[in-house]
Amino acid sequence: MSEQDYQDWRLIIVPEYAQEKVISGAWTEAESLQKSKNELAAQLPIGLATPEQWLFTLHLTPGTGRVGFLWFARHENTAYLYDLYIAPEFRRQGHGRQAMQLFQTAAKERGFTSMALHVFGDNPGARDLYLSAGYRITDWNMRKDLPEADSTTGS
Repeated sequence: MSEQDYQDWRLIIVPEYAQEKVISGAWTEAESLQKSKNELAAQLPIGLATPEQWLFTLHLTPGTGRVGFLWFARHENTAYLYDLYIAPEFRRQGHGRQAMQLFQTAAKERGFTSMALHVFGDNPGARDLYLSAGYRITDWNMRKDLPEADSTTGS
């Protein structure tokens, strides 16, 4: 990934991650952008030069425009996928599946023994992609919002 691609990717990932955290109920809208910026800065304190972090720009073919981005990092012997972004106009065309193959190849080349990722519950397209690529669900987090108190009953 070039420095320009890195800056462009940050402009995409920060608001997208913030919105996913709001939808999941983890963050409020008001705090989400700053928290997203803070988390990215903590994970990539020196950007592209951060050790044990691998960032890729995805292209249809070498020298053509961008299709998306992929970011993974070391977690002991596991390659952890932090972000797979496919531009909206390229989705549902097999690019995500190709990116997952790139991820697997890159992980093997770096000596990892497993791969892992997180997918937000409201993203069925990503969940279906990962399941079809051979990933299995290892954990479930669930949430239920409580109804507003009924002002007529005093509770």
